[in-house]
Amino acid sequence: MAGGNRRDVQRWRIIPQLHPCPQNGMLKGGMDSPIMKTRFRRDPLIIGCVSTAGGLRRCARRRPAFCDMVEVRLDMTGLCGGDWQTLCGAIQQSGMPVLLTIRSPAEGGHWTGRESERLALYSAGFSSVSAVDLEIRSHAFQLLAKKAHRSGIKVVGSFHDFHRTPELACLQQIVVKGRRLGADVVKIATMVRTSRDLARLFAVPYKVSGRVCVMGMGSRGMISRVALPGAGSCLAYGALDASTAPGQLPVRRLAWELAHWGIRQA
Repeated sequence: MAGGNRRDVQRWRIIPQLHPCPQNGMLKGGMDSPIMKTRFRRDPLIIGCVSTAGGLRRCARRRPAFCDMVEVRLDMTGLCGGDWQTLCGAIQQSGMPVLLTIRSPAEGGHWTGRESERLALYSAGFSSVSAVDLEIRSHAFQLLAKKAHRSGIKVVGSFHDFHRTPELACLQQIVVKGRRLGADVVKIATMVRTSRDLARLFAVPYKVSGRVCVMGMGSRGMISRVALPGAGSCLAYGALDASTAPGQLPVRRLAWELAHWGIRQA
């Protein structure tokens, strides 16, 4: 085996406990310059997820560390007394792009309003965010993607299965559909219960064209959140406050793990 291959094998020996994250001095917080217009060019980008109103307000007051972009889960934070657009705009003004997500309950989200209201919030957010995430299975996905692109907003088309990992052919079809409907990045998150499930997820970046984000959920899927960004997945999600998905790591821990295994520089 060539030396380079040995290093690659060593990189994936994370099993299953992840290394303790040092308390000081290992990683620099934030970035020296903003990611202009969220072009998803740097692999992998670390997405810091905000799921509480308090967390959103903290990010607006002080640019968060250890991530390249903030995902605002508006279905969980709520509208913050009508201030959510101002808060998202403040994060953007700090040089940190914002990804707006209002997740449908059909795919694990907490949105309880009408679908028309959800879509209206997405459109209202175009003036204060850099990207939006909408489920590929939403009937309005293609229309919203077109509107977003006209406003210079990037689109993440997402698919979630909290019960299982579909067959590889099905995952490939999801990517093809998302791309056809206008997704700049197709995101797939599935529940991992067996090693075969994990193997399917690792195959996706090699079997499809274009930019994809792939991750496993649950205790068996936790390793994928560190390893898959080194195998072609372009986004890595970590929690800035409460976790938004099973197996999601705190963003600081995620950043350290990716640096430790040579997937990203510290």
